[in-house]
Amino acid sequence: MSLRRSVLLVVAAFVLGSGTVVACASSPPAGSTIAWTPCQENAEFDCAAIPVPVDWSDPDSATVDIAVVRDRADEPARKLGTLVSLPGGPGKSGVDEIIAGGKFSSAILARFDVISLDPRGVGRSHPVRCDADLAAHRPNLVPDLGGRIEEVHAYARELADSCRRYTGPLLEHVDATSVARDVDALRSALGEQRISVYSRSYGTMSAQAYAELFPERLRAMVLDSVDDHIVSGREMLASAARAGADTFGEFVAWCGREQQCVLHGVDIEAAFEDLYSRAGRGVLRDPASGTVLGPLDLSTAVTQRLDTPEWSRLATDLRSLIDQPSVDLPPAAAPPAPAPAAVATPWVIACSDWKFEVADQAQWSRLWQEQNAAAGALHAHFAWAAGSVCSGWPTAHKNPPHPPRGDEGPAIVIMNSRHDPATPHEWARNVTANTPNAVLLTYDGWGHGVYGRTPCTTGTADRYLIDLTIPPAETHCPAG
Repeated sequence: MSLRRSVLLVVAAFVLGSGTVVACASSPPAGSTIAWTPCQENAEFDCAAIPVPVDWSDPDSATVDIAVVRDRADEPARKLGTLVSLPGGPGKSGVDEIIAGGKFSSAILARFDVISLDPRGVGRSHPVRCDADLAAHRPNLVPDLGGRIEEVHAYARELADSCRRYTGPLLEHVDATSVARDVDALRSALGEQRISVYSRSYGTMSAQAYAELFPERLRAMVLDSVDDHIVSGREMLASAARAGADTFGEFVAWCGREQQCVLHGVDIEAAFEDLYSRAGRGVLRDPASGTVLGPLDLSTAVTQRLDTPEWSRLATDLRSLIDQPSVDLPPAAAPPAPAPAAVATPWVIACSDWKFEVADQAQWSRLWQEQNAAAGALHAHFAWAAGSVCSGWPTAHKNPPHPPRGDEGPAIVIMNSRHDPATPHEWARNVTANTPNAVLLTYDGWGHGVYGRTPCTTGTADRYLIDLTIPPAETHCPAG
């Protein structure tokens, strides 16, 4: 995968098909029966669609079909119930995850019907679609390289108008709280009194909303690599940048220790600074595709490799960039075919859940200085791009950051890596401290996503989901 492609996986869309908005429903979907059929991609799994209101504040409004998938329990006689898996993103398809083999252990697959969905606005569930040219060509988002916040806000309004034109009224209702209500409609349609929920990354936003809205309908909940929806947009940008700096520092230290690293003996931070400067001048290219890598593209691509983590591949990527001639490069070849009029653009869903307030150029520049200081050698975290665009998003915030509400419901197990570039460990600590009945399991290793990392992380989560055995507070699993 090219560096440029890895950037697009963060800030652009997966084109996964389309959903359908239909006429007004005569009644809410609760209590309906799901008509399962074998999935076209793999008949071992069951697929279906359930209608839910576009606007949950008006249950008799138009509806949208939510795509769902079921992996039936391998041991039906010992089945404990339903485990709903909420995918990350925004933009990941839960249907594709399950059909591709999912992420759960044989112990979980034996005891639960595992069900997932494409959240509203994603994949098969009426994806958010926006003008392809606008989605592919963001304005300059770097203040000290000439970026202007008034141009960013104008771009945000134009992009939002195009999204509204291609997506319709659903664009106003793609927040995590609406997804949580969809999950409860799914629970009702399944005929379940209570469900267990596993969520990862951005999926933890909807999971936290579900725990607030429907605590009595929860049997168990795991938040894996949790988004901190308590902090302000400014605090979120700074903490994400700190996490990027931390994980990049871990990579640099690894290269310093391990001779197998192709950058062993290189001053990596100085080399990256030179690459960042070249990217700012527009003379750095992705070696695989030949496309120009801007400074934010570069830092985002590095963070993507730290996600897995893929340290050896990151070192090889950086080596290829370092070895590029330090001269102006000829223009990249034009794309072979025109882009479609509209493309799936699920990252804009974040603008419904996060509130970034940037009044003027001076404030944006101060935030950029804070971002640089927090991100260290990387200069910025990929959240900076979304935060800057979302600061000018004209759609009302349906689900702004707030402390958890209520204290009912079961214990919630929160899992996070010590060194996670996407959802910092400090987020997990803050969410745990502010969520009633929550306990934190820390994986003392690297990367984004904890379940499936080691027998310790997987086994601890499995015992909780199956036996409701709550791990002790401040449980740690060693790096593996």
